[in-house]
Amino acid sequence: MDKNQCEVFAQFTYADSLTYDELLNAESALMARLEHILADAGGQHLDFTPLGDMLRFQCALESLDLENFRDIAASIAAILPDGIKGRLLFLDKSLSGLYLFWLRKGQWRQGMWPVPLDAPEDTTPPSA
Repeated sequence: MDKNQCEVFAQFTYADSLTYDELLNAESALMARLEHILADAGGQHLDFTPLGDMLRFQCALESLDLENFRDIAASIAAILPDGIKGRLLFLDKSLSGLYLFWLRKGQWRQGMWPVPLDAPEDTTPPSA
């Protein structure tokens, strides 16, 4: 049985001003540092996907812990170089809510949205 209650999805984008060599060096360093940050936070099953002008990752966390999410966001923001910004999505596997963090060098912001059990009235039904 899966003991992890949260999935984390991330996307880091690179500024057009970075040269190809700068991008490769920054991405390599970022991946190594992210591995340590996520391992220290209890991250498991870490999977990186480099896509040229962006880096994505996915991992699992055992518990839903907003303070842990904030620590992860702060730790990543602290290591981001100029020219790279990111987003983190923490999704509760019970689908009760999702937490989104926006990251820049030395800065982060957060938002939280509950996921309703029933479709809200303002959602669009499928077309006939």
